[in-house]
Amino acid sequence: MKPLFEEKLSRFALDLLNTQIDSETTRILKRNILDSYAGICGSMYDVEMLEKFDRMVDIAPVETGVHVWGTNKEGTHADAIFLNTILGRRSDLLNTYFSPNNMGVSHPSDNVSLILTLADWLGKSGKDVLNLTHLAYMLAGIFSDYYFPESIDYDHDAAALFYTTIVIGCALGLDADELTNAQRIAGGMGLDTNQSARDRVTDWKHCTYASCALRGLFAVKMAKAGIEGPYKIYQGTAGVDHFFPHADSLFGLTPDLSTVVFKRWPALVFCQTPIDAALELAPKIGDPASIDKIKVSTYAMCVNIGAGETAWRPDSRAGRTHSLPYCVAAVLAKGSIAYQDFDEPFADDSRLKELMAKVSVAEDPAMTAAFPAKSACAITVTRKDGTTETASRDYPRGDPADPLSDVEIESKLRTYFFFAEDDEVSSVVDQVTQLETLADIKGLVAPLKRRRI
Repeated sequence: MKPLFEEKLSRFALDLLNTQIDSETTRILKRNILDSYAGICGSMYDVEMLEKFDRMVDIAPVETGVHVWGTNKEGTHADAIFLNTILGRRSDLLNTYFSPNNMGVSHPSDNVSLILTLADWLGKSGKDVLNLTHLAYMLAGIFSDYYFPESIDYDHDAAALFYTTIVIGCALGLDADELTNAQRIAGGMGLDTNQSARDRVTDWKHCTYASCALRGLFAVKMAKAGIEGPYKIYQGTAGVDHFFPHADSLFGLTPDLSTVVFKRWPALVFCQTPIDAALELAPKIGDPASIDKIKVSTYAMCVNIGAGETAWRPDSRAGRTHSLPYCVAAVLAKGSIAYQDFDEPFADDSRLKELMAKVSVAEDPAMTAAFPAKSACAITVTRKDGTTETASRDYPRGDPADPLSDVEIESKLRTYFFFAEDDEVSSVVDQVTQLETLADIKGLVAPLKRRRI
């Protein structure tokens, strides 16, 4: 009898966890961890969100638990995993894997906040963190290469339910049979629809991965306790394959981690190239009051995700970070873009809203054909006097075709690690650089535990 997908994935995960990671992959993982740390720090700007975390922890206080970052409080392990992984996503500075077969997309850096939380809770070493990160990144790529949930209005994070379960299960020492059952239980808990990205985009969009990690944790606990999940969770009559469009083979491709796209800007990945193009245009335009219209041409996925009907009237931070018209207008309005520009009072400026209304977005078939190898965009600004300015790019800064250097990633950390104490940024850089030598990662996560409210 041929093994089922869940059985194959369990064996694959355990084998990969014990595989020696080569030096180049180790370098790539460390760059990703440091970049992700910057994104977690950037999320600490959101004091209002941290206050909600504080209240949530207080609902069910514990004497000894796991640290919830930004609160200097310990919560249940479920609190910490859910809330800390929101911080991995909230700043929207996370990185992105695009399947080369044009199937799915994932944000593998989501896993870094999960793994750091698990490692702190379970006393894992720096080498354990590297191994778990390698496993998580490979699984995120494998599921993206196999499934395309967004094409039928499931959230792209829907598949993260399964690989977060596997990663948590490996961290907690599950064997192959337990890992198989944990996947089955997780699938039985339900799949995320894409409503978080439709109609009115609320801040739940920054919680979708975290909700997968939370369910993954409980699935692992149930599996470890011996509770039985539904059989054939992927290939069964009502299994996941029945709901998600998928490729021919789960292991048809080997994810290339060097293709992961890093973000410079705290916004949707599909808005990165338009932001870069708008930044080239802004100094040429000068006074934004001179603008009559702004035409954005780009590929179909960018149009579909970043320029839906509600993209011209976002009313939440997540809605603005996922709005192509907002991102372009914001850059042209002030000549730059920063974390705070997606919040009030800047977001409520009437001049910004007037500028956003002048943005039109259209698909360019040639750009669609070139995606995902290229994520192109062209912006043409027409002034009221009829003169025009145009800027175009095939890739954003941070794409492997135009990568961020190690120095630029460290600079990104310095920008968003705004609450760092003297020499703390250098200490984090040094610890990540020497991660495989660390007996534990307590020093690495200590700054994240500091109260920010």
